[in-house]
Amino acid sequence: MADNTEYSIVIPVYNSEKTLHELYSRIIGVFSGISEKIELVLVDDCSHDGSWSVMKDLRSQDRRVKIIHLARNFGQHNATFCGFHHCNGRYVIIMDDDLQHPPEEIPVLINKLSDGYLAVYGDYRVKCHSKIENFFSRMIECIMHIVLNVPGTVYISSFAIFSSDVIKNAISIRSAHVFLPAVISKSVPMNKVSSVKVVHEPRKVGSSNYSFIKYLKLSLNLIINYSALPLILVIAFGLLMSLLSIGYGTLIVANWLLNPGSGLMGWNSLITAITFLNGAMLMSMGVIGEYVRRILAELTYEQPFLIGEIDV
Repeated sequence: MADNTEYSIVIPVYNSEKTLHELYSRIIGVFSGISEKIELVLVDDCSHDGSWSVMKDLRSQDRRVKIIHLARNFGQHNATFCGFHHCNGRYVIIMDDDLQHPPEEIPVLINKLSDGYLAVYGDYRVKCHSKIENFFSRMIECIMHIVLNVPGTVYISSFAIFSSDVIKNAISIRSAHVFLPAVISKSVPMNKVSSVKVVHEPRKVGSSNYSFIKYLKLSLNLIINYSALPLILVIAFGLLMSLLSIGYGTLIVANWLLNPGSGLMGWNSLITAITFLNGAMLMSMGVIGEYVRRILAELTYEQPFLIGEIDV
């Protein structure tokens, strides 16, 4: 694909053989009135259905379609990140493969980007998920705003548009456990990030691939890899235990001074000593953990994705 590509549409694909043809047709229809200089980067996250065959069929029909097949399932965020490494557009759009993100809403994102923003997320007017899914989504949204220091006015979703500079900054970040909003937040000033109201449509085929376990993994990935919150909590807990043990030890000594017959040794003293030492160890582990976290921020021992087959 030539470097004069205007728009890249990156789509992670997983078990979506029944929606890909319609998704492709609607995207092409939308961009027929915007720009012909586009590319579709479809990344198959090791689907179990015929998605890869459909992708190869689309590639044979239109050379603007790039297709990548991952060697194993890495998850939506890693698959999208893989697509970032193989797109050339001045602007990069990400969206889901299940038609819940209507391609007809893409111009809304583009128009908001023209206001001077470098990243624009789609903010769903009504999110057409189950109540349980919506609950977990809101939980992750709250965690993201706290951990990533995202302004409350910005809604983060998997339907978004970014400038190529943001993508270049994002792919320069080395991380085996990719959490896309975190990577993007490290790649663009927050005053250049916005969101705009878009339509979210009901799922036409199948059901969501996200379960409680996947939401939990996403949350832990965000908290552990992109914040020092667990370490801060461990240090605070260790400090609290140490202070409580010192206070309790002081009470024991004071009681002995007031009542020498009570003695200093025994169960109380033992518990105090154990509590103090455990608190000190927790604090030490927290400090060491902070150093390890900083080292892991610089070095990674795993790949965020592994390509099995590619046709670009």
